[in-house]
Amino acid sequence: MTPTGTVLALHVWPDGADAPEPRNRLDLTFEGAPEDRHAGLTMLSDTRTKTVYPRGTTIRNHRQLSLVSAEELALIAANLGLDVLAPGVIADNICLTGAADLTSLPRMTRLEFSSGAVLMTGGVNTPCTIAGGMVERAYGGPPRAKFPKAAWNLRGITAWVDRPGAIAVGDGVVMHRPHP
Repeated sequence: MTPTGTVLALHVWPDGADAPEPRNRLDLTFEGAPEDRHAGLTMLSDTRTKTVYPRGTTIRNHRQLSLVSAEELALIAANLGLDVLAPGVIADNICLTGAADLTSLPRMTRLEFSSGAVLMTGGVNTPCTIAGGMVERAYGGPPRAKFPKAAWNLRGITAWVDRPGAIAVGDGVVMHRPHP
């Protein structure tokens, strides 16, 4: 199959680290990227699932990984008045290029990497002031409160590991949308 995107950058955000750290490769397990603070088979429900579960309920971790596209990062940067928004700054694990409409992918889209690793998309990664604070620290502004509006429908998606494997910078990815 012909790849529909390419891995541009990889990051993990370990517990205790101030910011995400770049990697050339992620060795993904069923728990996600082992070094990342969002790894795990389960997670506690939060504001994103408040209509389904009381806050703090243990549920399946559908947010093991965060993906963004270079094209959408450029649009967010322009919306914030920045020249650039570098991969990793907003805690993304995987930055793709050639995926200009990444945020609009439907839930349950399979992302098949050239290594054989497969991710299943969980939906839009809603922009928040936590990511806005990361941008503010990295670039000295704009204020964190401006990020959610600037990144609306551009923040990327969440995913979980459907088939473990290694993902490396430069790998191709094919996006298999769910059948209607």
